Amino acid sequence: MNVQQLAQAVSDLQAKDALPVKLTPEEWKALAPYLTVRYLREGEPLMHEGDCDRQLFILADGELEVRTRGHVIATIKPGSVVGEGTFFSGQPRSATVTPSRPGVAWGLAWERFDRLSHKHPRLAVDLITGLATVLAIRMREAVLVGHFA
Repeated sequence: MNVQQLAQAVSDLQAKDALPVKLTPEEWKALAPYLTVRYLREGEPLMHEGDCDRQLFILADGELEVRTRGHVIATIKPGSVVGEGTFFSGQPRSATVTPSRPGVAWGLAWERFDRLSHKHPRLAVDLITGLATVLAIRMREAVLVGHFA
């Protein structure tokens, strides 16, 4: 899987909480070295509720189930971001995320984002603005449906 496939998944996603970044192919190539690729196996969790690792993922292929307190609260499609809350806050993860189909996710750890922000500040600002937009939309939705504690 190359970063252009990830870019296409992000571009193709038609969802209220889609990542609103309009990066050029050159910007995606500049971002790629800061990302790690995770090959996902069905049923093998990508992240666990309560963990504190400051890493978010962008799903390029497959499907993820988000569970909290044993209940599925969301299904993540290709092009979506997951883990943005802990990425920003450093607080424990609020959900367990498990692939319901095999796939590929690209991860961005906080430390790598910090390095990206020094080397490519404009790209980092564009990315962080998009991630903050996703977070704000999801927080608003959680408040409206009562999943916010």
